[in-house]
Amino acid sequence: MENTSASASDTEWTLADFLSTYRYWAVFLSSLLIAVAGQGLSTVFPVISQMAGSSAQTIGIFYFGSTLGWVVGAFLAFIVAGRHGRSALITPILVCAVVAVAFLPAPALWGSPGSLLFFGLILGALRAVFPLASAIFLVGGRPGKIDFGCALTLMSTTILISAFAPVGASWLYGLDLGAVPVVSAFLACLLLAVVLLVPAGNLAFDDAPRPRHKPIAPRRRSPLLVAVILITPPILILLAAVGIRLFQANDVGISGSSIALLLTLLVFAIAVAGFIYLAYWVYRIHGELAGAAPSPRLLTPLAAMLIAILVPLGLPVLVMTLGDLLNERARDRGRGNVVSIAWLGIWSFIVPPVAIAMIQNAANDSYVVGADKAS
Repeated sequence: MENTSASASDTEWTLADFLSTYRYWAVFLSSLLIAVAGQGLSTVFPVISQMAGSSAQTIGIFYFGSTLGWVVGAFLAFIVAGRHGRSALITPILVCAVVAVAFLPAPALWGSPGSLLFFGLILGALRAVFPLASAIFLVGGRPGKIDFGCALTLMSTTILISAFAPVGASWLYGLDLGAVPVVSAFLACLLLAVVLLVPAGNLAFDDAPRPRHKPIAPRRRSPLLVAVILITPPILILLAAVGIRLFQANDVGISGSSIALLLTLLVFAIAVAGFIYLAYWVYRIHGELAGAAPSPRLLTPLAAMLIAILVPLGLPVLVMTLGDLLNERARDRGRGNVVSIAWLGIWSFIVPPVAIAMIQNAANDSYVVGADKAS
């Protein structure tokens, strides 16, 4: 039993291992909900407080408390999350929810410096504990640098998505020019976050990852053809938008004609086809690389496809991971790196089809070398 536990604790988690667990996505989605809720409430909070009679200086106390809350959040993350990860996340959620509910029937609290300081402190702690605790959970799996960086990068996209929260919060506030819709949405996000975290159990990745493989027979493809298929839709969309703009500027009445409608439908159909091909390529490449040689660094094809098309920055992260895997396989065969990780990272964010073509080219070479070795 001692040897078993020791070997399990020494296991290094890969990005694929992280992304194949419920606990990772529970933390991801709850982090997203907390970031959206906190950003949305903080945006309209000054307006709500001013309507309750607060001055600008009084409102500043709330944001001062929110800044101090990061200290509390750091304490929860570094001291509590290591042993009681789920409690470190759920406890501040529940406390923040109770305080928010207390604010609704008591408008005087919106103008009380002490109440605003306490509410800001709790909200700041809540917004701080999730990113810090997430990093601690991931480190517990002893991943490599690239796997840890990619897993944490996906987590950080929750902060980017929360930038859209002010739009929704402003719309909710405009419904009746009061705090009830905004705070109600805030509480709903907190409740959903708790619902996601409760079934997750132990959030630390200190156990052995679950093995998984969905191999597909490898098949070579033209990297140039792959890049052309994927880069054609965005180019056509850009050209169509520029063309319509030019016609409108020159007062040419083509924008409402049947020709414009047909061109629009054609561009839309090509865009949908390109999107489907992207999903198909991500599905196939993960299965084919697993078919060439099983690896714990590979996601199942279906999981990889869903992450690539649904998760922000999911495709660049997957492409970077595949590039590192192909380099590792080349080094195991006594060869140098087959793809530059630096350039792969640049192209992944600027022009993803180029990065995808680089991966396909490296995969083709690995299939040939693998077949030669087998023969």
